[in-house]
Amino acid sequence: MEDTDGVEDRGRGAGDPPVHRHLHPVIWTVLVLPFGIAVGYLQVAVPYVLRLRGLEMGVIGALIFYANQPHSFKVLWAPVLDVGWPRRNWYMVTVGLTAVTLALTSWIPPDGGRSVGPVSLLTLYTVALTLAQIAVATSSSAVLGMMATVVPKAEQARASGWQTMGNLAGTAIGGAVIAWLVEHTSATFTAVSVGGACVVCALPVLFIHEPPAEKKPLGGAMVALGKDLWRSLISREGWTGIIICLSPVGAGAMLNLFSALATDYSTDPKTTEQMVVYATGLLGGLVSAAGALVGGYVCERMNSRLAYVVFGFVTALSAIAMIVGSPSPTTFIVGSLAYSFFNGLCFTAFYAFVFQMTGKGPGAATKLALFISASNQATTYVAWLDTEAYDWAKIHWAAHEWGGRAGMLGMDAGSTFVGIAILGVMMVVVRKLGMARREVVVEAAGA
Repeated sequence: MEDTDGVEDRGRGAGDPPVHRHLHPVIWTVLVLPFGIAVGYLQVAVPYVLRLRGLEMGVIGALIFYANQPHSFKVLWAPVLDVGWPRRNWYMVTVGLTAVTLALTSWIPPDGGRSVGPVSLLTLYTVALTLAQIAVATSSSAVLGMMATVVPKAEQARASGWQTMGNLAGTAIGGAVIAWLVEHTSATFTAVSVGGACVVCALPVLFIHEPPAEKKPLGGAMVALGKDLWRSLISREGWTGIIICLSPVGAGAMLNLFSALATDYSTDPKTTEQMVVYATGLLGGLVSAAGALVGGYVCERMNSRLAYVVFGFVTALSAIAMIVGSPSPTTFIVGSLAYSFFNGLCFTAFYAFVFQMTGKGPGAATKLALFISASNQATTYVAWLDTEAYDWAKIHWAAHEWGGRAGMLGMDAGSTFVGIAILGVMMVVVRKLGMARREVVVEAAGA
């Protein structure tokens, strides 16, 4: 039975025609929310909470770096989603594990100076966050694998926009709400709220019906998966796509760090909290979501790779504007919201061209995990560079109050400009190679 559009096929007889029931792409928004919540916990709530507790920016950056690694290396275990259980089952199990580990994280005080026996609480905190990211990274691969399988190619750009909206809105709004919960409610209330939200958001997966996978022995399935993956990687579209994903263009690393940078734009604790909760959280999430939906509309009418680079360039300009602007809450709010909007465009363009590269072969989840892992690695190393630049500038430009933020935002924008230059060189080389290959073919045909 052909089922490429989220089809339910229950209660039909053998001779009955297939029953098609279109699922609105908003379902991908909801299913990816647990991913946004878990990532928002790490990238929005954690930097803000740890900064308030006096931890240095470098320590915060290192914690985020280590806990983010599952998103960079999930390609190592993604193949099991293509040859084992249905992806829907993997999704339900891993979202449940995400809920449990985030609840456990909420009960660990993020105090860098206390310990339990020989292990510091900060280490336990980091381990719990990392386990949560392992679980939610797997659930995200399952969602994207289902999208690659059941969403028609003509609708993938629009579905990418809705999926990105849930990703970014969940990260920003979820992270801000969690930051508020950690500071103003009990650990138990935070744990129950975060874990319960993940479980509730997973329920729409019950409406997804995947086409049954072709039955093959495990060895045969792995061979077919390996061949499909290899064909994708050696193709011009595949290896150039990997380079784009690994580049700092469109990485959006400042979305992980705005909550920690807020103190550089306000010395009043109450104002700073409001900036984090609203600018990087509630409003930031809505603005990112709007950018994601606009990006889906644009990518239906424009080359998604070109759109990704253009949107990345404009995102970098918003970071430059925050350096030039005065160190005020207004500059922070306007600048961070602009950055969030343009990066929402970037994310949708990214998923649009990744889905185009992936296709609907047997290794959909693995290929998606490979490209997204490369992109996450870029976000992670740019975030690390940004925090290192902040601490370096604080020391070497100590006489200037703008030193730290200029170092961080300047690194974020500068790395994007360098990345665009590298991609431009790659494009020229690829075109020349393509022209040379065509000339060889023409000469051979003439001979």
